[in-house]
Parts: sequence; structure tokens; C-alpha cells
Amino acid sequence: MPRPILIDLYFTLIEPDPALQWFNSSAQLLGVTPAALRDASMPSFNDRMIGTMTTPEQVIDHALAELGRSVDPETYARLVALRWDFFHGLRIYPDVLPALTTLRQRGHALALVTNCSAETEVALDRLELRPLFDVLALSSSIKAAKPDPAIYQHAIDGLGIDPASAVYVGDGDTEEHAGAAHFKMTTVLLSRPGATVRNVAADYTIASLLELLDLPALQQ
Repeated sequence: MPRPILIDLYFTLIEPDPALQWFNSSAQLLGVTPAALRDASMPSFNDRMIGTMTTPEQVIDHALAELGRSVDPETYARLVALRWDFFHGLRIYPDVLPALTTLRQRGHALALVTNCSAETEVALDRLELRPLFDVLALSSSIKAAKPDPAIYQHAIDGLGIDPASAVYVGDGDTEEHAGAAHFKMTTVLLSRPGATVRNVAADYTIASLLELLDLPALQQ
């Protein structure tokens, strides 16, 4: 029987660095450095991931407060538009649709398990990803982010599987493989060429999502 597969989103399916353009454009509009805006945005990161902060307006309000800045309505509207541009501009790697489509054709149940803000959902349809997954385990909806067991459990329950039968695939950020290993899943590190090298313990390492198609663990 084809093994169920849980797959990460950012840096696994989506090309890096998705936030870079937003930081650069918004920082220029505010007259601050991208690094300063990044620093001002980071305190809200966990709130965005677990869905207690869900809108671009909330993200911008928090960043402006951290910067000690106020802006006129026109600039504020532009900042909101730039935040949405970030999510509408997300791009997937060329191997994503062919690999996921083939896995589905072979009968693998698929779950998307990702730490993300609520804004990410607008990209799932545009990128044609939503129909390829049987279950979406989005941290902002579940109110739990990897490696919290709750987000994995949501995918496990949604697929109706024995977690030990599952394969987890991700780029290795946020201790996601350790979280999957807690459930005795087979873990796969996707280390793409040029990607940040992560010291992650995993059962297998691949450089392309297409390599997943020939992975020995999927032939069992």
C-alpha cells in the first residue's frame, strides 16, 4: 500500500527567500533598513504562525509600533498592498507540481504540514497546491506550530493513518524532523542546491522533490 506523505511548504515547495522583497520594498517606503524592519517584525512571528495575528494590518501595526513610527493613510495603504504582494508573489520550485501529481497518481495520501501565517492561504489556490493535498495542517489554523505534536496529529487524524506508516519531507527548519520522528515517521531532508545547510538528523536526504519518487522508503 502506498505510504502517506506529510510535506512542508516554505523552502520545501516554495522558493526562498519569499519575504525578502517585502522587507526591501516596505523598508524603502518607511525610510529604514530592511534589517531594521525585519527586527521590528520578528516579535510578532510566533503570533502570526499560530494565528493570533492574521491580517496584514495587524502585522504592519505591530512593526510600526516596534519602530516607533506612524505613517499617513496613503503610506499605510501601500504597506498593506506590499504585504499582500508578498503572498501573491510566492513561487514554487519547478519540480513541485510534477512530483506531487505523480505521487497522487501512485496512490499516496498527501498532507501539507506547515508553519505559516493566515495570509499564506491566498497562495495555495493560485499555486495550484490545495487540490493536491488530502489534508491541510496549517499552523495558523490549528493554533500550533512545528514541532508542536498537535500540528502533526492534525494531519495524522485527517488522513486516518498510523503515523509510523508515514513519511515526512521538509527542508529541516523549525525542528520539524524531530517532531515527525516523535511519531516514528520516516524522515526525509530536502536539501536543495544552494539552500541553507541544516544539521538535521533524517533517515534520507534528497536534493530534489522528484527524487522522492524513487526513494526506497516509498517502495516498502
